[in-house]
Order: sequence, then structure tokens, then C-alpha cells
Amino acid sequence: MSIKVRLLLSYIAMLIVPIILTVMVALLAGFYYFSDAQKAYDIKAQMYPFGKTIVERDKLFSSIKLTSIEKPENFQDEVYLKKLEKKLETLNSGIIVRKNDQILYSSPTLRDFNTKEYLPRFGEYVKDLTVPYRDIKIGLILSQQDFYFTDKVSGSVFLATNVEPLKKAVNKLHITISIFIIIILIATNGTLTFIVARSIIKPLYKLKASANEIKEGNLNFHIETNSKDEIGEVCTAFEEMRARLKESIEVQLQYEENRKELISNISHDLKTPITAIKGYVEGIRDGVADTPEKMSKYINTIYTKTSDVDKLIDELFLYSKLDLHRFPFSFTKIDIYQYVEDCIEELHFHLLEKNIKINHHRADTKPLFVIADVQQLKRVFINIIENAVKYMDKEKGEINIMIEQDERSVIIEVKDNGQGIPSSALPYIFDRFYRADQARNIATGGSGLGLSIAKKIIEEHGGYIRANSVEDEGTSMVFTLKKHKSGDI
Repeated sequence: MSIKVRLLLSYIAMLIVPIILTVMVALLAGFYYFSDAQKAYDIKAQMYPFGKTIVERDKLFSSIKLTSIEKPENFQDEVYLKKLEKKLETLNSGIIVRKNDQILYSSPTLRDFNTKEYLPRFGEYVKDLTVPYRDIKIGLILSQQDFYFTDKVSGSVFLATNVEPLKKAVNKLHITISIFIIIILIATNGTLTFIVARSIIKPLYKLKASANEIKEGNLNFHIETNSKDEIGEVCTAFEEMRARLKESIEVQLQYEENRKELISNISHDLKTPITAIKGYVEGIRDGVADTPEKMSKYINTIYTKTSDVDKLIDELFLYSKLDLHRFPFSFTKIDIYQYVEDCIEELHFHLLEKNIKINHHRADTKPLFVIADVQQLKRVFINIIENAVKYMDKEKGEINIMIEQDERSVIIEVKDNGQGIPSSALPYIFDRFYRADQARNIATGGSGLGLSIAKKIIEEHGGYIRANSVEDEGTSMVFTLKKHKSGDI
């Protein structure tokens, strides 16, 4: 749940919960206080609840008004008044009958109230009346009906209801509800604020602790969060940042180790031929090569070693540019079948001298076009084949090139029958400067960059390269190239 929705629900709850709780408190307090107020009345008054009492009182007063019009003399009839009094007692009310300024009748419930001097005059109407009672003032609801007796004398009948216990109950209810409203608002707002704030602040504390860990250089931790809101998204992004930062640092450290290893390997591979060159030059300088045959041998060896150094430098330069993705490729459309035939023809005599036969197994007579850089793809074939020649231990060597295809790619396999590669060395043969021959003899082991360069070139072509080998049976190099499609180069 998002923070926006959570805050909205919290706001709604802050409105609804206090209202519901206030209504519940009002109902319970009202029931209690009004029940207590009813107990303050005469026992007969408890026959009706307050709501019904008002309705019954209005009906009774309507009946009194009708009597004052039709039979005003009834208000001087003791039988009628006693009958009326029974109804009045159930309503906690009483009547006062006045003729001119003289009180003819006053209900027993009103005799203790000093009402005479407070009653309104004929023609004057007062709804609420406050009268003294035992040194306090009591509130009465007063209904007045003026009429004329049969002798044409003015008269008034008053229906008075004691509402003092009700007023006290209402006052107590008002105070109680006010207090509870304050308590409910404080409790509700405090609880909801705590819950919402806790759900927001808790993950923020985690983020703060994580930031401190990163500041101290510690990235070996994990930020866990179950939040599905914006804070949870921030925690997830922060965790991704931590993981990537850790990965970046690890890669940087690995690059640093690789750089040190590269410098060490370059130093070693350059030192070997340079030491040989230096030795032969010193032999010439010291007169050891004292015959034309020796001199020619020394010079040829110096030339060979110099060529090896030059080749190593070229390969280092090429590998560096490939590794930095700064080597310019020139991709074009070529028929891979014809291309392989041309490469075999170029290498045929060189391999024949070493008693190695190379074969091309063509699966189809139709052209098969791929997207490739002609020169760099040739380097891949040469490096793979040179590697096969280097580790050939059979009297009659054989190299077979097979080409297959799938929907998107062309799969090329170069398989030899040489000594094979140990299974322990197979995962590392594409690493730079790696040689299965740990003696690192540059005359037999090469620079150690050939297969690494081949891998970089194939990857730049959008393919992959892998090796399969069985010791004493041979090695198979498999790589892929993109098939040419309409709209490509």
C-alpha cells in the first residue's frame, strides 16, 4: 500500500473512528444519565420514556385545549380534574387552573413550586418557566391555553412539566461527551499517527543504517524490506545500488589484479626473447660467432626472436583495443562456404609441410551468407588452426571444418586429432596469457593471446565460442556467426 493511500486512509479513519466512538459514548452515557433522570421523578413517571412522554404530553394538551373550547366548566369539575390528574402523573406533569387572578386548581406535583406569581397573565404566553423551589430555581416546560368560562370570566389552564432532572442529565451528558471527544481525538490521532509514522520511519532507519555501512566501506550486507509503498521502492533501489556498487568495486579490484597479471605476463613474455637476443648480440660482439656459418645462425636467431617480440607487441595492441571495444570492424556480407575454401587454400601448403591434412565438409551447395569482418574472421581461423598445429602429436594430423546452421546463426566447428586439452585446463584456454604448457616457452607455447583474441573477435560479431576436448583424441572449437538477412549490410 502506497504512502499516499495510507495517509488518505489514516485521514478518513481520523474522521470516522472518532465519530463512531463519540456516537457510542453518547448512546451509552445518554442511556445512563436519562435513566438516572427518570429515577428522580415519581415512580409513575417511569411508565414512558422521554421521547414518548413528549408525544403523550402533546396529545393530552390537545385534549385539554379541546375541553377548554367545548366544556370549559370541566375545569371546575373535581371528577374531571382527578381523572385528568391520573394521566398527568404518568407524564411527570401537572395543571394549574386559573380564573381571573385566582388559582382554582393546582396539581399535587406543582404545589411545592412557587408558581402563582410567575404564571403569565391572560393573553401572555411563556413556553419555558423557571420557578423557585426550596431556594433553587427549577425549570418547567409550560403550555398555556386561555379561554372563557360559561359565566364569561377569563380563565387559563397551564400544563407544566418538570424538566430539571432532564436538564441536569443533558448537562452531564454534554460534559461527558465533550471530555470523551477530547480523549477519543487524542487517542485516535495518536494511535493512527504512531502506526503510520512507524511504518514510514522504520524503513528510513534501515536506510540510514545502510548508508552508514556504505560510508564505512562495508558492502557485505542486505537491505530487506516488506514494504510495498514508496519507501519500499526506495529500499529496493538502494539495495540494487548497493549490489551494483559492490559488483563494480569487485570488478574494479579484478581489473586491478588483471592489470598486475597482464604487466607481469608481458614482462615475462618480452624478457624471454629479449634475453635471447641480448645473448646472441653479446656472442657476436665477443667474437663467439667467428665463422660465417655461426654468424648467419646468430643473425637468423636474432631475427626470429625479434619477429616474435614484434608479433607479441602486435597481439598485445590488438587485444588491448578489443578489450576496450575500440577496434574498428568492417562488417560485410560473405559466403561462409567460399570463405572457408579460400582460407583452406591459403593454409594448405603450410599445413602440408607439417604433415597435417585439412578438410572442409560442406553441408549444402547453395551459398550461406553471414555478417563478418573478413580480415578479423581470418585471424580467428588462423589462431584456432595454429593452436591445433601447435598441440598436434600425431604423425598424420587432420583438421576438419564443419558448418551447420539454425534459424539465426551459422555454427562453425574446427576439429583436430591432436593431443587434446586436459579437462582441468579447458575452462581457462580463452583467458589471456593462459597456456596449458606451464613452462611458458614462447617457442612452443606462443603468446597465450591467440584464443583470447579469437574469443573477443567472435563476441564482437555477436556470437560465442566454446571448446570441447578429449585427451589423446583431439580438440573441437565451435563458434557462431550471425546469418545475413534482408535489410542487413
